[in-house]
Amino acid sequence: MADALSDDDILEAIARHIGRPGQGPRLRRTGADIARLPMLDLGIVRCLETRTTREESRPGTYDTSGRPTYEGDLRDHPVEPPKDPAVSRTVELVLRGSVRTVPCGCDGGRQPCSRCRATGKLRCDIGPICPACKGVDPCTWCDGTGKRRKDRAGAEPARENPAAGRTACVKCRKPRTACPECHGWGTKKCPRCDDTGFRPCPVCEGERTAAHTPCGGTGLITLWTAGSVKQAPDRALLKLPEPAPPLRVRQQTGRVDAWERVTLASAGDPLPEGLDPAHIKAVESALAPRQDEVARRVDIRWLPLAAVTIPDDPDHVFYVFPGREGPEVLPIWSRRRSLRVAAVVAVVVVLVLLVVALV
Repeated sequence: MADALSDDDILEAIARHIGRPGQGPRLRRTGADIARLPMLDLGIVRCLETRTTREESRPGTYDTSGRPTYEGDLRDHPVEPPKDPAVSRTVELVLRGSVRTVPCGCDGGRQPCSRCRATGKLRCDIGPICPACKGVDPCTWCDGTGKRRKDRAGAEPARENPAAGRTACVKCRKPRTACPECHGWGTKKCPRCDDTGFRPCPVCEGERTAAHTPCGGTGLITLWTAGSVKQAPDRALLKLPEPAPPLRVRQQTGRVDAWERVTLASAGDPLPEGLDPAHIKAVESALAPRQDEVARRVDIRWLPLAAVTIPDDPDHVFYVFPGREGPEVLPIWSRRRSLRVAAVVAVVVVLVLLVVALV
């Protein structure tokens, strides 16, 4: 485990970085400012458990022997937490002695069919329109009604001149007057009801009664008291300090693997000794056990970090942290330099816009 760097170690590392080895004490005398910014990342996954009971039922004689049982109050029944607290699961149990099979109360497992209202049949839609006459002129004599058309009431049958290709009408029986496709019906024959206007109910198949849904037609229902134990992950994060150092610092420290790490598997595990004292209270608060918590995994990583400014280089802030092979130094533009660069960019943009406007 890397220890936090002393002020002398930090200043000497900066002196070497800027090409002045051995000049660490001089940097202190010229007014170097060292700010300690220890970083900490904490992620915790808790397995939270909820328990509920309810009355369950299934049609017929239902076998519950495949489910584990519990006795007394479900809150007192032991259930193993998952090995991985990040995994969700639900354990279904049955209260011992609560399973019973009772008569449904229906008529032998049957009930009046609700689809056809116990008539055994449904009204059928009119068959498809005849593709030949389009249902407009199915019979030149009766128009598909079976009765003579009114505009022909005064005409003599012998004077009618039926069109060629027509056939006898099945409704008025007049020869050579009906459409050869539908024979005077105006529609093609309905395949579902054979043109009777009614078809058997598809639910009860014309029997007028159907299986009673609650008991599945068995006349019996199995009842029991069920218990559910649901275990689900709950995640929380803690990142210090606030505000955080620049993103580039976090990225660079991650690339060189400078962070110390530890994983805690239970609420009783002690905190690592390397944590900064300024973080202990926040970490303890984040790790406080919850009442419904049955398991946890805590991943902690931390890194001593110092931000240093020196009068000789006001354009940079030097971030120093312990690396695997000694102190690491990462210079980042200071706020002063960032503002100056932003001002220069703004001036350039304005000049470009003026030139464009003049052109």
